[in-house]
Amino acid sequence: MIIVFCVIQKIQKKKPDEYGAAKELLVDTDVYTVDGEEITEYTYHYSEERFERPILDAYKISIHHSYREDGKVKKKQWAICTMSYYDIVEHCFEDMVVKSVLDAKIAEMGIKGSQFYRMVYDKLNPLEDAIRAEYEQTDEYKVHQEHMAILRTHRNVRDEFEKLYGSGTYNQIYDVFGNLRNKEYLEQLIADKGTAEEARKAQEEYKRRSEQEQQKRFEEHFKNGGSSSYSTVASSNYSEDEKKLLHEIYRMASKKFHPDVSGDDGSKMKILTKLKEQWGL
Repeated sequence: MIIVFCVIQKIQKKKPDEYGAAKELLVDTDVYTVDGEEITEYTYHYSEERFERPILDAYKISIHHSYREDGKVKKKQWAICTMSYYDIVEHCFEDMVVKSVLDAKIAEMGIKGSQFYRMVYDKLNPLEDAIRAEYEQTDEYKVHQEHMAILRTHRNVRDEFEKLYGSGTYNQIYDVFGNLRNKEYLEQLIADKGTAEEARKAQEEYKRRSEQEQQKRFEEHFKNGGSSSYSTVASSNYSEDEKKLLHEIYRMASKKFHPDVSGDDGSKMKILTKLKEQWGL
């Protein structure tokens, strides 16, 4: 009978983990020059002071293979990895192994990968749940979660702000905690945004009226059989925007009235051609 099972053995490390979470999130000021203009940007960094990690517990994961050969019980073991208390909080055991090496060991065991992972997680999951629940009561965990919440809020607010005012603007005005650092630049952006919005609305209104006027001219010209002296006189007064609109009207109408499409004698196309010349297109 062949028996394969997972063993997780608790051991003690000799040295504590030196990489606890940072105790503080701090504001940085980054000053640089772009096209001769000095830019101040408010960034952030973590403090050098970190939480101590006093727990030295570690857990050695291995697979044991027990079998009989010639009437004798024999055993074989495969060491998978060793995870510290804090590794279990921050990583999964696959992060601690080289996949190709692990796959070779699983093949040597003579079992399927699904069986291997099920054995390991059946043992590891309860241990991970207990360690995580304990760790979440520490000051380190609570402060780290506060830092993550601050950074998430910072990213979300920054992204929404920069949709309105452009990329790279937020960090020139606010720091990571949302404190206003550059009131003058903020007021400038708001004023520029208002000016730009007013200009956009004026341009849209001009375009709308221009299109209405050109449509009116176009219709009147056809009512007069294409011979209106107005068109000949007024053609030289068209602005570039008006000429672009007339060109679009000509293009659309020529598609509709071309003899190969309309099947008529080409009289409509002749009028369009004459209009094109009169418009100066």
